[in-house]
Parts: sequence; structure tokens; C-alpha cells
Amino acid sequence: MKHLVFTYGTLMKGQVAYQRFGESEFVGDATLYDYAIYEVGEYPAAVPLKGFKVEGEVYRISDEQLPLFDEYEDEGDLYIRKTVTVELSNGTKLDTYFYEYNKDVSLLELRKPEGKWTPVRKPMSI
Repeated sequence: MKHLVFTYGTLMKGQVAYQRFGESEFVGDATLYDYAIYEVGEYPAAVPLKGFKVEGEVYRISDEQLPLFDEYEDEGDLYIRKTVTVELSNGTKLDTYFYEYNKDVSLLELRKPEGKWTPVRKPMSI
């Protein structure tokens, strides 16, 4: 079985964890409405916030990849995997998995009101 997952941080193209779990099928760029991104440090935190949006990417992943994503996102503690509806750039709406930040954001900076996350610091090259 295949699963759709909406990524908005380190798992997106060009980011540090993009190829961490092998080949995933890119479905398209997408927007998640009524969520906002907060800056945690070297990764983002998306939480519900009316009137904001999160820009990201949708991928189709395998059954074998899903538990790897859960482990990477510390599902159940740091993030909670939920099903949300996102809108692809062509207007198509899809139900996808999404990792919502599961900690208090009251002391965090609302990093990107426009919805697109980029790392504060670039990863070190070896």
C-alpha cells in the first residue's frame, strides 16, 4: 500500500533529510491552510493557526517507509501524525499524512508567516 505524506521542512527537496528513506514519488507542491510554521532551531514546527498557511511538498511513500518517517519525526512525542487536506498547486485537494508539532509554541518565533520554511543555518558539508 502507498501513503501520501505532506512534508514542510527537512524532508523536502534540497533539505538535509530529503533522501534519508530512499526513493519517494514526488506528487506535487502543496499548501496546507490554517496552519503556521514556528522556528524550533534546525527544523520547523507547524501547528494550527487560522488564516495562515504552510507551503510544502506531497510524496507517495511505501508501507515500509511510513514507520521510518514516524521514527524520524518522533511520532507520538515531538510530532503527531495526522490526516489533513492539502491543495496541490494545480488546485487538486488531497488527504495526506502530516506531522503536527506536539509541544508548546508560545515561546517560539512565528518564523515564516508566508508559509515557506528555509533553515536558519545551512547544514555543514563534509
